[in-house]
Amino acid sequence: MTDTTRRSLAPMEAIEFSIAAVFRHFFFGLGLALSWLVLLSPLVALAWFLAFRNGVPDVKALPAAAMAGLILLGAAVLIASFSIAVNWHRRVLLGERPRRLQWVRLDGVVWRYFAGFVLLLVVLALYAGAAYGFAVLAPPALEPHLGPAAKPLGIILAVLFGLSALFTFYRLSSWLASIAVGDRDYSIRTAWKVTAKNRMAYLGFTFWLIFTLAIAGAIGAGAFFAQQNLPQPWVKPVAFALMGILVFMAMFFITSVAAGHYRAFADRP
Repeated sequence: MTDTTRRSLAPMEAIEFSIAAVFRHFFFGLGLALSWLVLLSPLVALAWFLAFRNGVPDVKALPAAAMAGLILLGAAVLIASFSIAVNWHRRVLLGERPRRLQWVRLDGVVWRYFAGFVLLLVVLALYAGAAYGFAVLAPPALEPHLGPAAKPLGIILAVLFGLSALFTFYRLSSWLASIAVGDRDYSIRTAWKVTAKNRMAYLGFTFWLIFTLAIAGAIGAGAFFAQQNLPQPWVKPVAFALMGILVFMAMFFITSVAAGHYRAFADRP
């Protein structure tokens, strides 16, 4: 029987786990990205030939074939991102290294992860709709009854719904990681129960998450301005390489958030 005892998140520990995962498995993540890049190279070449061979096109004037090529490439990249996320979760949580074609896996685990992600988006969309209703639609209807207080009240309620959406995202993200590692005992219901009453921990985690990304952003901004202002020819390629690495690491850092929360709440060895 699954243990549904409520547990507490240690914000700094979860952040440190995600940072350590990115550095420890950097070349593994690079291997995942390169594997999919090789597989998708024909689609990339097709999109370039149809839409970009004469420079950056006017999106409104794109031919139907070019638009279809870009949509196909976008869908393929989206699917690849879910496959990469599953392999990344399995690596940082189970220490698993894919074998042969599993580097570009598209098995049932990936599609279950995709379905779980879509469900999470639907839940967040409901929160977003409620927040929009309170911030934009409700004040005109309430103003005859509440007067000038209607608009501030609507904004306060919208902010509260936004925070609820953020907490819900954190609580269900651990369930996504459980799908990736095949832990069927850690269901969405279990995730909802064991992550309850962690609002302050989630706020602390959000602060450290933003702080960490801000540091990476500051380094990237420094590299950008350096390549604009320094005359040495080697500065530009080094700066753009550094910015690319930072973006690459930031994406895997954010992907690791779900793994860190699963590790904190699932109580697995």
